[in-house]
Amino acid sequence: MTSDYDRFVFVALPGRSEYVVAGRFRMSGDPPMGEFIYGHSYLSRADAVELDPVHLTLSGRVRKGRVDGLFGAIRDAMASSWGRLVEGRQDGTEYLVRSTTDYGGALAFARGLEAPAPKRRYNAVGDLVRIKAALDAAAPPDQRDAPLWETLPQGRRPVEASAPRVIVEDDRTLWIAKFPQDGMTWNQTRVRHATLQLARNCGLDVVPSRIEIVRGEDVLLVRRYDRAWVGDGYACSRLISGFTLLGTGDTPTAEHDWSYLTLADQVRRASSHPREDLRELFGRLCFNAAISYLTDDPRHPIMVAKGTGWRLAPASSPAPTPLAEGKRGDFTMICGPAGRSPNRENILAGAGRFLLDRAAAEAILDRISGIVQSSWYDAMRSSGVSVNDCDLVGRSIGR
Repeated sequence: MTSDYDRFVFVALPGRSEYVVAGRFRMSGDPPMGEFIYGHSYLSRADAVELDPVHLTLSGRVRKGRVDGLFGAIRDAMASSWGRLVEGRQDGTEYLVRSTTDYGGALAFARGLEAPAPKRRYNAVGDLVRIKAALDAAAPPDQRDAPLWETLPQGRRPVEASAPRVIVEDDRTLWIAKFPQDGMTWNQTRVRHATLQLARNCGLDVVPSRIEIVRGEDVLLVRRYDRAWVGDGYACSRLISGFTLLGTGDTPTAEHDWSYLTLADQVRRASSHPREDLRELFGRLCFNAAISYLTDDPRHPIMVAKGTGWRLAPASSPAPTPLAEGKRGDFTMICGPAGRSPNRENILAGAGRFLLDRAAAEAILDRISGIVQSSWYDAMRSSGVSVNDCDLVGRSIGR
């Protein structure tokens, strides 16, 4: 077929930093439709691993794209809104041309069969001062002549996101530095850091985080769990988002497919330890309800494969949603048979989808709710959240 986009897809195998060719992705037509096929040589490898445990299992047949002609695992490996702003492009498929090994997960792309080189050099934590200065000095997007990454120190690009973020290295560990956004209701950096600590106190699996003060502003650092130092570089872990697992996208018409219950069904299919991961996922649902994290959606990474098997990825983004005094809100995702309302009965009514009986589900919900209600204020204050901001956070959590 005539192909508008024709790229070889590479993957870093478990425990390795180098990339090998896994298959070929093509996209053509109007509307565009993508095709993917694993390479014969890749399928013959004893250490071959799938790119997606549900929709791209190892097989020699040609697969057709599902959402916007793309495959979820490929879409997950491309830059999102912040990365596109940084590179000054709008067409998502263009990121197959400029894909680097910086983005999340273990995939990379190239026009030819020469494997992309793993990234060896990263910004240090101390470079955040220079990066923040470049960001502060950059013109607004509509007044910018050049892609933002060209203005950053040594041309090092931020990782993809909806807000400024860069990867930094500290003692053979990679962190994502999340710069603050303007117009937030409270100090989001410190509230997010405190919320991660609170989730950890509830026994949930969350990423380590810390705060750095850069040019007088708080910057949140969260550890990358998809990279691990292996002596000659960073081994890459495969990632897929909730969108990929659900087989849906990020459009208003697709929102009816956004569901914790369906996500649980797919985690059960994909996970190498489904009961453990479903219990964890249900705990996160209960935690989100307890803190009023209403805006959780499937765009976040949901599963990670550090070896051959897939597991639920650590949580990295829970935070209370600002609410007016005395107001309540619904989840972005369906959380029970009655829809998106995060009330106790609705959440418990869907517990069976998480392989939990009523008694076990009640115990998890009550334990997490109790810890949140009794300790959220101390968690916030110990992370440097101001008294005034705690009063605002209390409208979401302390209700």
